[in-house]
Amino acid sequence: MSEKRVMRKLKKLAARISAKIESVRDEMDDLEIEFELIQQHINKLEIMAKNQPVTSDEITVTIEEDEADLDLENSSAVPVPKKF
Repeated sequence: MSEKRVMRKLKKLAARISAKIESVRDEMDDLEIEFELIQQHINKLEIMAKNQPVTSDEITVTIEEDEADLDLENSSAVPVPKKF
């Protein structure tokens, strides 16, 4: 191969690697933000747990169901099961 062709291929490869590195940096930034949010939630839950004594056998889980509050008259995207 000629030197020019090798240089073009190396520059092209370097550009692709640079783009991948930038993509990974963006993903890492997003993950760091999400990790910090999770840590904040954990800290809040730990503080709440300290304020409310719970026995070791008792665990309270609250699940909210939004389907019961569905207003079909004002909804533009009502899920309809497909008939096949």
